[in-house]
Amino acid sequence: MTMRTYESLPTAAARIGVSVKTIRRRIAEGALPVVRSGRSLHLDPKDVDALLRRYPQRRASELSSAALRPARRAS
Repeated sequence: MTMRTYESLPTAAARIGVSVKTIRRRIAEGALPVVRSGRSLHLDPKDVDALLRRYPQRRASELSSAALRPARRAS
C-alpha cells in the first residue's frame, strides 16, 4: 500500500506561485479537491499540479501595456 502525501494550502500556493486566496477560490469553485483533517485543509500535490496546467499563469511581461492601465471612466 502506498502512503499518500498531502500539502497545506500555503505550501501548495508557494510552490505554484499563487496566493492562498487563489487556492481557496479554486476549492470553492470545485476545481481543486481538498482533504479535510479536522479543521485543517490539505491538498494532493498531483491535484495542485493538474490545476496549474488548467489555469496557466501569465507573467507581467506577457501582458500588453493596455492591459496594465486602469480602465477609463465613461463621461
